[in-house]
Amino acid sequence: MLAAGAAAVAPAALAWADESLQELADLASRKGIVFGCQISSGFFKPEYLKLYRGAVKLVTPENDLKAVRVDPQNKGYDFSGADRVFDFAGRNGIAVHGHTLIWANGKYNPPWIRELPLNRVGEFIDEYIANVAGHCRGKVLSWDVVNEPTSLGEGGYPAYQNGPFFNALGPDFVPRALHAARNADPQAILVLNEAQTERDDRMGLAWRRNLLACLDGLRKAAAPIQAVGLQAHLQPQIAFDPRAFDDFLGAIEALGLDIYISELDVNDESFPDDIAERDRRVADAYAGFLQVALRHKRVKRIVLWGMADPFSFYGAIYKQKHPGTARTARPLLLDDGFQRKPAWFAVAQALRDAPERS
Repeated sequence: MLAAGAAAVAPAALAWADESLQELADLASRKGIVFGCQISSGFFKPEYLKLYRGAVKLVTPENDLKAVRVDPQNKGYDFSGADRVFDFAGRNGIAVHGHTLIWANGKYNPPWIRELPLNRVGEFIDEYIANVAGHCRGKVLSWDVVNEPTSLGEGGYPAYQNGPFFNALGPDFVPRALHAARNADPQAILVLNEAQTERDDRMGLAWRRNLLACLDGLRKAAAPIQAVGLQAHLQPQIAFDPRAFDDFLGAIEALGLDIYISELDVNDESFPDDIAERDRRVADAYAGFLQVALRHKRVKRIVLWGMADPFSFYGAIYKQKHPGTARTARPLLLDDGFQRKPAWFAVAQALRDAPERS
């Protein structure tokens, strides 16, 4: 449905969008930063794919490598969607970041994984990662080995996500998955990907604390982790303290880990209907976040969670909340005509201001 809306865009607009994004990728490359974007095989039409050719250095499949797509019913692996992404990326010189091998939160896994006997979970981790990462060996640059492992850790909440993996193995499921991934693919960069850490409310601060404890334990145990993904689905209605976030990034760097901004966008739902004002505030949110993040030289990637507004998952979420509304979500750098928005210029300026990585 979303792709069909984009299909009416004039070729000139597509060419302009391609040049716009190429410029961002070049700005990032000059600073030693990999510029990437989420991609979905479900939108594989020429006007969609044109946004990626030459414009990004890396893509992250949104859903095509998740268990709910790869093996939804325990009837054998289906890599058809992922293979379409690999084929497109390979033909266009684009790296692929695998997302994700183990999603810690139980509700995002197929029922058959959620219902595994506790004494089978460890073997499942080993077997599943061996099969999926084995199929993708040589096709991915890096993996989100574990997605969203930590939790609030307050008031009866565990410091790790409830789900089949933590419930069976406790925190040990994280290093076990990392070792399984290293065995399956000795060359891939191994990443732990986490959400909520950009927030400076009680939830975000607890998430930071628990993530840092998890990472410190992994390093002390010599688990093969090389980078941390911070999703950064920015919610401007929630407090953001630049100084506190700066300290948090410094604490990750002190552990010797690279940092990837892995799913960057801005939820504009709390902003006014007026498009000009909304776009200005979205741009300010990108700028405020990236000005802090890119000061850190171990921030090595920026991956947008979509390039143009019609392809953002926020569109469907907003329509579900507000059926019949004429308002559309505007969380990304290009509008529904694939034209630059103020957010594009904010990201470009943040890249120009960033120090060079060694």
